[in-house]
Amino acid sequence: EWFTSSALGATFTQPFLRGAGYRIAIENLTQAERNLLYALRDFTRFRKEFTVDIVANYYQILQNRDRVRNAFQGYESFKVSVEREQARAAEGETPLSELNRLKESLLSTEQGWISAIRNYQLSRDRFKIDLGLSMDTSLILDESELDNLVIHHPSITASQAIKASVETRLDLENVRDRLQDVERRIRIAADGLQADLDLTVSGNVSSRPGSGFQLPDLDQRSWTASLGIDLPINRKRERNNYRSALIAFDRAQRQYDQFVDQMKLDIQDGWRNLEQRRREFEISEVRVELSQNRREEELLKRELGLGLALDLVDAQNDLINSQNQRTSALISHTIARLGFWRDMGILFIKENGQWEELGYETLE
Repeated sequence: EWFTSSALGATFTQPFLRGAGYRIAIENLTQAERNLLYALRDFTRFRKEFTVDIVANYYQILQNRDRVRNAFQGYESFKVSVEREQARAAEGETPLSELNRLKESLLSTEQGWISAIRNYQLSRDRFKIDLGLSMDTSLILDESELDNLVIHHPSITASQAIKASVETRLDLENVRDRLQDVERRIRIAADGLQADLDLTVSGNVSSRPGSGFQLPDLDQRSWTASLGIDLPINRKRERNNYRSALIAFDRAQRQYDQFVDQMKLDIQDGWRNLEQRRREFEISEVRVELSQNRREEELLKRELGLGLALDLVDAQNDLINSQNQRTSALISHTIARLGFWRDMGILFIKENGQWEELGYETLE
């Protein structure tokens, strides 16, 4: 003969002082949820920074290719000038020293053209690596991208940009929320300094002794209740934790203030950089026009047997430099504009990786 018994028990503990409240109990879950939010914001910020970097590298390739084209055009122009001066030298109209000076300039221009080709090819190959492509991949750039590029200058003041960034910068939201995390830990650490006052209720239901499978019998129930107290006499570790939390909050507050100041500085500098790039482009446009007029004038002088070959060399070199500077200013302004929108927090990246410039007007 055999006997069985069964029992069902439960214990409930409710703290009234230290550890009371649901916020203390779910702190780990709360922090885990916020950490996930921080990671999402960091990833979104990374996509914006990565997009601007890739665009900058792409436009750098276009700029290098434009330098190749300008250098080649200058080289071809020098070849024509050398051939013409050689014919004039054979007639005794051009001194040999001027002809040699033109030939030296022709060699220098050819050397610059070869160097520009190398820089273009190197930047293109590095771009393949940035995209995760094989070096053997054939990369064809859009020929019209640089031709269609124009100046789109933001119609916004620096103060407006700073005001908008305070509301739209995801990394600023992370720093602000982490400051709240540290402040919340102060309350948790302060809770540990309280006394323990816990109500414990235990209940038990057992079965009657007997053979076979016995279920718990409610008539065999019992329960107990107790109130436990632990005075905060020895709370050295808790006091240290509380002081550490206060120090951490002061440090986080300083980091937040410093981050805000640095963000404002970056946006202010970005706005000034945009103004500078816009003005540089306007100046380069005028310089290109002046250089073209000067080169045409020097060519006309040489055809009429006037002027010096050195003046023609200088005019041709100035034209090449001014064309390169115009392209550089145009690309620099475009990249600076994208970086400015990124720093403001209003550069949005679509699912396909393309960017969208909503501009300040959409925030008003």
